[in-house]
Amino acid sequence: MQADTPVRWAEIDTGALAHNTRLIRSRIEPTTQLMAMVKSNGYGHGSEIAARASLGGGATWLGVYTPDEALALRATGLDVPTLVVGWSPPATHATLIERDIDVTVVDVAGIESVAREAGRLRRKARVHVKIDTGLGRLGVRAGDLNPVVAALGSAGDQVTVVGMFTHFADAESNPDFTLLQHQRFLEAVDALRPVAPDALLHTSGSAAIIEFPELHHDLVRLGISLYGYLPHGIESDLELRPAMSVFAQVAQVKTVDTGETLGYGRTWRADERRRVATVAIGYGQGVRRALSNHGHMVVNGRRCPIAGIVSMDQVTLDVTDVGDVATGDTAMFFGEWDGVRLGADEVAEQTGTIAYEVLCGVAASVPRVAVRRSIESGTVGP
Repeated sequence: MQADTPVRWAEIDTGALAHNTRLIRSRIEPTTQLMAMVKSNGYGHGSEIAARASLGGGATWLGVYTPDEALALRATGLDVPTLVVGWSPPATHATLIERDIDVTVVDVAGIESVAREAGRLRRKARVHVKIDTGLGRLGVRAGDLNPVVAALGSAGDQVTVVGMFTHFADAESNPDFTLLQHQRFLEAVDALRPVAPDALLHTSGSAAIIEFPELHHDLVRLGISLYGYLPHGIESDLELRPAMSVFAQVAQVKTVDTGETLGYGRTWRADERRRVATVAIGYGQGVRRALSNHGHMVVNGRRCPIAGIVSMDQVTLDVTDVGDVATGDTAMFFGEWDGVRLGADEVAEQTGTIAYEVLCGVAASVPRVAVRRSIESGTVGP
């Protein structure tokens, strides 16, 4: 390791991100555009890293949740079409219009604010209308469509409706409700068409991209599968490649005698003499506390049990069966390395959550390092 190597870091395989994008690109029609969802810091991978790699793999749009995420991408020089899929406060509308960032509108107040700022700037704002067809979060409900249509009609000189979209609540396991949502969406589209004659239609995230090819429309929004994982509950022959691997250095190795305990609460007790490695990563960096005495990390190509309670900044591993382990060696929290795959999906299953949360849970303080390598290479280190 070099002198400036951090004690913990995340490697982001840009080759994997590009591969996953190309793979999904091959499953959709050539005329269907692909939006790479890089919200929440690119699902924890680093928004700029994920954006550039996915664009290299064939994405033509970027999707984020907040205005600040979109503006940060613009600041890096990425000028491709970018949509803020979440709510944009009125105070941000002028800046978004100036930077040619698409704004999601969900009500009359939002439309009026965007139109007002566009008129003041003598620019035309680009908006997407989100329809709530059953998820119950953001979006125009069927009963509120008439005033929205009227507001868009009044704002015609200041606003271009670039897109209309919805989001499915359970495309992973409930096809009947998904199709019902889609029918509701089409009914809303019919009502909006007089004020949005050329708007792109988009409904499908990763689950619907895989399960419902007939619902792809003009644009699909690629989320979790960009990062190498299938949506929870989906089975597919897609050969996705996980892109993130999280590492930390071994801080100390020691021998504990029979009967000695480790960690807060003394929840782990040695049944014989064991070798234990303390690794410089904990729940403060994303190693979920629920992995205490339950999960594993990888050292020297072997899975090593987590021994004791996961602390804020460190975790102890039983490395008795691994061979020589020394201070400064590398341990992997999750990812693929040295011929071993311990995915975020497996960590999620062990802790009662989903891979999305594990990926996003890697703290921002953990440096993201862009690498390009094959799964088999095992190369680590920033």
